[in-house]
Amino acid sequence: MAKPISPLPSPADATPSDPAAPGSAPGGRWPTVLVSGAGILMTLDVTIVNVALPDIADDLGARLGGLQWVVSAYTLAFAALLLAAGSVSDRIGRRRVFGAGVALFTLASAACAIAPNVGLLVTFRGVQGVGAAMVMATSLALLASAYAGAARQTAIGVYSGLSGAAAALGPLVGGALVDGLGWRWIFLINLPVGALVVLGARFRLPDDATASAGRGRIDLAGVLLAITGLFALNYAVLRAPEQGWTDTIVLGTLIGGAVLVIAFVVVEMLRPRIALLDLRLFRIPSFSGAILASLFARITSFGLLPFLILWLQGMLGNSPFQTGVKMLALTGPILLIAPLSGLVLRVLTPGQAIGLGFAVAGVGVLTMTRVDADSSWTVMLPGFVLLGISGGLSFPPLMGVAVGVVPAERAGMASGATNMFFPLGTSIGIAAGGALLTARVGDDLGGDVLARGGVPPEAVDQVRDGVVSGRFAPLAEHPAALADAREAFTSGLAQVCLLMSVLAFVAAVLCTWLIRDGDRHEAAEATTR
Repeated sequence: MAKPISPLPSPADATPSDPAAPGSAPGGRWPTVLVSGAGILMTLDVTIVNVALPDIADDLGARLGGLQWVVSAYTLAFAALLLAAGSVSDRIGRRRVFGAGVALFTLASAACAIAPNVGLLVTFRGVQGVGAAMVMATSLALLASAYAGAARQTAIGVYSGLSGAAAALGPLVGGALVDGLGWRWIFLINLPVGALVVLGARFRLPDDATASAGRGRIDLAGVLLAITGLFALNYAVLRAPEQGWTDTIVLGTLIGGAVLVIAFVVVEMLRPRIALLDLRLFRIPSFSGAILASLFARITSFGLLPFLILWLQGMLGNSPFQTGVKMLALTGPILLIAPLSGLVLRVLTPGQAIGLGFAVAGVGVLTMTRVDADSSWTVMLPGFVLLGISGGLSFPPLMGVAVGVVPAERAGMASGATNMFFPLGTSIGIAAGGALLTARVGDDLGGDVLARGGVPPEAVDQVRDGVVSGRFAPLAEHPAALADAREAFTSGLAQVCLLMSVLAFVAAVLCTWLIRDGDRHEAAEATTR
């Protein structure tokens, strides 16, 4: 049996003779700087584009469907390739995949900035997503190979804190760029940073080649099934809130994706030695717990965020920039707490820290259920702060758990698997929240209610759909209907917050139970049988 591998590194693991010990890690601070810089670029582009959509529509003459694909093309390509990119990087070298991913993302950003029409913009956004998947799938594995002990946890804390803050700051940064320089600058801003990261990866990022690098066959069948299956599932979940779950295309894609994923699981079970995802890793409770935590983390945070932005901008009338400023109450605590995760883990185990983070999120989102039609944005302020504290507590150890309980040659696989559930969790959260909000608005804004408010019968469906999307301007001439609409929207938002709070508390229990310090033996056993 192979020598047991420490699943959850502690400060005691780092010794003066350890080349990855604090203060003597290969490359010094460069791995943290470069991986964090790339993480900021990739996550910022998830949310920064949203505030530019109206300007893109005006400039390129894009219709609603095209605008939706400007957002979705990036997300779908990103989600579909994460697992494949992480696992393949274990075979051909993570530094190589990381550098190529940043270069591809940077070139695609330049292409987006000069796109003459929405079709090409959508295409280049998809290419951006491919590059982002190559980067994000290897980031954790690179940090895990560059550091050990407290230094590793600090590096992961800095990376996850900056990445999470970048995603939440997207509306603020995007609003400032669009208002000041134009929408093309949300892509041009990526070029200098991307170029510097590419050069830094080439000359400053240490070689992370493992014993298995360059050996064995790549699981091409697994790659194909994973990419097509994950693409189909994410596509169905993204489209369902707009088209409905019974729509022929949505339902067909969902069933097709499920069949492809089942086929993927069968193939991986039959060929574990070259598997894209070694399913034996799920025997390790902490690995399974990290996967669940990844899913729940995005459902309860980024799955909620769009509805909060609709409320702030659509109902309260804040500009994108003003919304971003108010969201600093959420991003600030992440930036302050995440880099200190190494100190937190001297007091708490990773499972306890992640569980506590979810519990704090549950309390924070529960306070948001107080929102009503007359609330100002400050009713959400305690919840924003608690969500930020939650992210700072839970994200850094969560990022480190999956790569910490597997052998070094499986770190890219574990990193890709963990990140794979982030976009899926976001889509599930938005779909579930959208279904709740739509149902509540539909119940509260019946045709008779809107008719009493002066809305003509032929405009009822259009008004109701507009309210769900946070568009209240068409009701400005009908004060009574506007009051009803505000009440219906905030009632639905409160229900969404309640759902997310319950899920956060469930995640707190599951993570505390599954993620444990005693996985040393299980990690060794699961990968040597």
